[in-house]
Amino acid sequence: MFGLRSRGQSIEATLKQIEYRVLDDVHLAAWQRRLAWAASTVLAVAAITVWIVGASVPVAASTLGAAAAACSVVALRRRRFRWCVAGAYLSGLSTVANIGAFWWSRTSSAEAVLAVTAALSAVAAATLTVVWVSVAITPVHESHPDLRWKPKRKWGVREAGDTTIVWPPPPAGPHRPDGK
Repeated sequence: MFGLRSRGQSIEATLKQIEYRVLDDVHLAAWQRRLAWAASTVLAVAAITVWIVGASVPVAASTLGAAAAACSVVALRRRRFRWCVAGAYLSGLSTVANIGAFWWSRTSSAEAVLAVTAALSAVAAATLTVVWVSVAITPVHESHPDLRWKPKRKWGVREAGDTTIVWPPPPAGPHRPDGK
């Protein structure tokens, strides 16, 4: 049912495997998905541009950026906690490396396109770092919105027609709950 092998295992072990699998899933909000896809695309395009132009320090930094983009794409597709943490780690390293590459390209006689791609890569990698760290530090009870039960009814039981029986009953006394 869940891709688990439960033959020969106790029910407790099978349920524990299901629990670990459910808790390993992460929920990505729409803004996180859009931001991560955009930043991954920028990192990939910047890496290709730097590899075409070529220079020693920016190529190393763009390789880390390409690895962060690839890990982020896998994390976006698989939506597992481990991939999100790996994406945060690689994106953080890529941010630092691209800041160094930007500094190197500004202080050396490198082409201007290397400085621009290093700056764009640093911003994109920092964005990915923020997205994946925000996913990784979200508590479990907030990261699984599908598991939360929302009641469809508020207080009161609907009867046929317009009458509603309110439960619990309003308090008797001078202070009515509706303010009349």
